[in-house]
Amino acid sequence: MSSANPETFSRDVVQSGRVESILDYASPSRPLYFRSGDREIVGIGEHSRWTASGPDRFATLARLWDAAVAVAPPAMRPYLHAIGSGSFDPNGEAFLIFPRVTIIRRGRETTTVTAGSSGTEPENVRRTIGPVPVVDWPHIDSVYRDRVRTALGRLDSGFGKVVVARAITGHVVTPGDERAPLAKLASGYPDCHIFAVDGLWGASPETLVRVHDRRVQTRVLAGSAARGSDPQSDARAASHLADSPKDRDEHEYAMQSVLTALAPHCRTIVGASTPFTLRLSNVWHLASDIEGVLRTRTSILDIIDSLHPTAAVAGVPTDRALATISDIEAIPRGRYAGPVGWVDGVGNGEWAIALRCAQWRETDIVAHAGAGIIVGSDPESEYDETELKFRPIREALTL
Repeated sequence: MSSANPETFSRDVVQSGRVESILDYASPSRPLYFRSGDREIVGIGEHSRWTASGPDRFATLARLWDAAVAVAPPAMRPYLHAIGSGSFDPNGEAFLIFPRVTIIRRGRETTTVTAGSSGTEPENVRRTIGPVPVVDWPHIDSVYRDRVRTALGRLDSGFGKVVVARAITGHVVTPGDERAPLAKLASGYPDCHIFAVDGLWGASPETLVRVHDRRVQTRVLAGSAARGSDPQSDARAASHLADSPKDRDEHEYAMQSVLTALAPHCRTIVGASTPFTLRLSNVWHLASDIEGVLRTRTSILDIIDSLHPTAAVAGVPTDRALATISDIEAIPRGRYAGPVGWVDGVGNGEWAIALRCAQWRETDIVAHAGAGIIVGSDPESEYDETELKFRPIREALTL
């Protein structure tokens, strides 16, 4: 673990007449990238990296990050950014990367921040995005339905929900530019968080938490249905989801878990009483937005340990859900369904739940997808739901 003590900070701001993505500034291999709404961040190189483990891992990272930015002039601190992620296991590892060069696009304004000396050669050079990596996904008969049945057998009056995930592994036939699938995801899923951090990449529809000037926001997604093939069937799919007792119950578990986790941090907090249907390219979700005002000027990193894992990715109660996940899932989740996002030098930031994602390995790639299991869940339907959730990753790696 290193500590940041840069000799200098520099900032350059450019106004553009048109909105242009800055993804082509990122590295073609293991890019460091986060995009949400009109904000896009590229990290180049590593000035510092911090790692922490255990139930207070993000609070530990908050202290390390605060100490690092304390050496910067106060006027510079809002422009300093670190990007990080953490394992799904709340006792596992989490880390932050403070890039040597950070490029931030907000609308038509692009800011380049350099921490310390980046050498004599400029690092923020545009590079044309090359061809997408070619990945073969061999078919393996899934035992997922049996795992869902096992989970159903463990549910009782005190154990209401568990999220069961499955993994698929693809072999990298031809290496390519790792920015290429990000560009495809950004085009196909513009309302999602597009991210790439240390080999974890994807397009998540779910905000874990967003903080700006003490205002906190999050979006809960739980309950889903496939999109229809035409406007009429699509409308029926959304209506059926909105009226589904099973999906409404699953959503309520997730909603209450987030409200309970946020309440100690907030002076006020409000969540909608009825979810709305959120339309994505391949799926409908039941969604609810929660907003609040923090009690103090708390860093976003200080909230993550309380929020993760939500009922949307683990279950209720958390301890029984985590024990069941550990027992019945065949391939460890790694950073799938863990936090991924950014923080600035004054504690603002945005973190997503790493869903619709995959993790690069040396010669292959592993992707996970899960479904919330409650009493009444159908193993075949839950399997079909995971197939829908794999679609963004498979499509992003298609020529």
